Amino acid sequence: MKITKRQLRRIIQEEKSRLVREMNPDGTISADEDAQRDDLLAEVERTMLDLVQDVVTQAEQIGGRFRGPGIKAECFKLAAEIIHGYR
Repeated sequence: MKITKRQLRRIIQEEKSRLVREMNPDGTISADEDAQRDDLLAEVERTMLDLVQDVVTQAEQIGGRFRGPGIKAECFKLAAEIIHGYR
């Protein structure tokens, strides 16, 4: 079944109208979006702090005080590259 440009425009317009009607006055979609975002941020912070502490501990175990900082820097550089790859 083919859809004409006019039909496609109408479908898009109807969907846009439906989304605007469902949207909260503050621009959020769900009623608990702010709480969910705060929970996610807290979880990310905990996870990142755990990861950083694990990297520091293992880098010192592997390389000691002399090579540990270089290993730690490599790990942090890799993590930054991965994060920036998802932007």
